[in-house]
Amino acid sequence: MSTEAPSQQEGYYTRRELLYYGWLSSVTVATVAAGGAVVAFAYPRFKEGEFGGKFVVGKAEDVAEGQVVTVREGKFFLTRQGGEFKAFYQVCTHLGCLLRETKDGFACPCHGSSFDTNGMLVSSPAPRDMDEFVVEVVDGNVVVDTGKRSKGQSRSV
Repeated sequence: MSTEAPSQQEGYYTRRELLYYGWLSSVTVATVAAGGAVVAFAYPRFKEGEFGGKFVVGKAEDVAEGQVVTVREGKFFLTRQGGEFKAFYQVCTHLGCLLRETKDGFACPCHGSSFDTNGMLVSSPAPRDMDEFVVEVVDGNVVVDTGKRSKGQSRSV
């Protein structure tokens, strides 16, 4: 039989060691949880049909030549010209007002900029053409990716 105190026997921890390991475990768990939260927050999670994600607008043959389809949820205008589809961002390149469709193209109700149906700047104060989103035709459906935007060409009118 051993005459040592139970805390000195093999397999037992002193009170100080127990508190130290408990504190170290708590800090480790908190650090891992905080790191996971930062990664989850920073990682974009856009879904189909949500701005920043992909939108299936419809069948390609349903969009007539020269027609403009307004997709409010996606914040874009879809046009078909010369057999090619283009999706223009509905936000004015001047100060970010929402553009409206007109008989000649698109116009900013706030400051008077106007664009033709090809997204080209017709009248200022906007500094460049309308921004565009990537458009693909997949299995006969028109798909617009609002997560991929290209800026319009700079112009002075």
